Amino acid sequence: MSGPVPYRGNYIAGRFLRPSKGVELVSQDPGDLLHPVGRVFTSESAVAPAVAAARATLPKWRALPLKRRAAFLKTFQKVLRKRQAEWIHLLAREAGKPLPESRREIERLTAKVDEMLGAGVGRLRPFTLPVGPGVKGRCLTRPIGVVAVIGPFNFPAHTPATHILPALLFGNTVVFKPSELTPFVGQWIAEALAAAKLPAGVFNLVQGGSKVGEVLARQPELDGLFFTGSTAAGQAIRTATFKNSRILLAMEMGGKNAACVLPDADLDLAAAEVTQAAFSMAGQRCNATSRVIVHKSVAGKFLERFLALTDRATIGYPAADPVLMGPLISHDAVAKLQRYRKLAREEGFEPVRAGKGLGSWGKRRGYYVTPSVHLCEKPARNKSVHYRKEEIFGPDVAVYVARDEEEIVRLNNEVPYGLITAVFTKRKG
Repeated sequence: MSGPVPYRGNYIAGRFLRPSKGVELVSQDPGDLLHPVGRVFTSESAVAPAVAAARATLPKWRALPLKRRAAFLKTFQKVLRKRQAEWIHLLAREAGKPLPESRREIERLTAKVDEMLGAGVGRLRPFTLPVGPGVKGRCLTRPIGVVAVIGPFNFPAHTPATHILPALLFGNTVVFKPSELTPFVGQWIAEALAAAKLPAGVFNLVQGGSKVGEVLARQPELDGLFFTGSTAAGQAIRTATFKNSRILLAMEMGGKNAACVLPDADLDLAAAEVTQAAFSMAGQRCNATSRVIVHKSVAGKFLERFLALTDRATIGYPAADPVLMGPLISHDAVAKLQRYRKLAREEGFEPVRAGKGLGSWGKRRGYYVTPSVHLCEKPARNKSVHYRKEEIFGPDVAVYVARDEEEIVRLNNEVPYGLITAVFTKRKG
């Protein structure tokens, strides 16, 4: 158990500023609801000043030599390393992410600086390419301008950093809105950049939920917006930016990923990998495996191995216990998972592991659940396809038994997402 994290406010033009009025948000520890991470106050009125600060400082920042901008990021990296243990623990508490995964995320964030100063800088160099017979074009790069970054709760440090760090290095200024479920991870990113003595206005932080995000997306002074989150939220952002004809919009909005198990697969390996990919972080990853499509000749043997590993999946408090699964992030996430489990049965799936809500783990109240597995041997006709085709974002796997490899391919391609497919086979091509 840890105490509340002090709230410092939005970070605008080089200062932390607490809104004089606004909406209070409680940041829960999803694995220990009796001890919240802290409370933040949000106001839509903070957005325009943050964008204005980023716009005002843009000319000086982009005119700064690349080496000077790189030096700020190296200082930021030193701050990360100095406070690494503290931030790993915060990430585990606020995102409900097991300590090993929290540690990897902070390590990846720290390494991102070296990546940007290495391969990233190389992408800035001018290059030529043929544009016609005997004609070559010379390509140069320039900063986009003022960019907004709207981050997710599940990778609240590393994912925003994949946009924030290159944006800053390449001469852009940033306004960052973290997820309302992980506001204090967002705050410490601002604290680390402030400790790196980044010039005022180059990086700005605004806290809040979907309304703040919508106000940010509608700002006419934005030149770019980078979003990671749900499809519904991404579509709302796309609508909000419609009138801004110059904005560069980049969004990553989920997946319904499949693992395809062919007859010659190593079934022990396939079962172990699917268990890890489906249930780590309680399935709350866009790249989580939520479907397994297995050839009928090995379906029984695979399912036996996979269910045995599912039954042994470790669950517990992520900031203290060595576990595979921590809690889901919120009450709404639990309700959504339960709704899709019901839909699975309605759509003809057999619950070979029904899954359930636990409500607590040991003495800690939290959003704990057990994993679920649903089997589909013969796809039902004239049924709804919500469970089959929509992202659940929880520890649930649908197992399909396919007649042949053609059906495996068809089932893999029936969803509207195109993120990840894994294939288990001993063949190389």
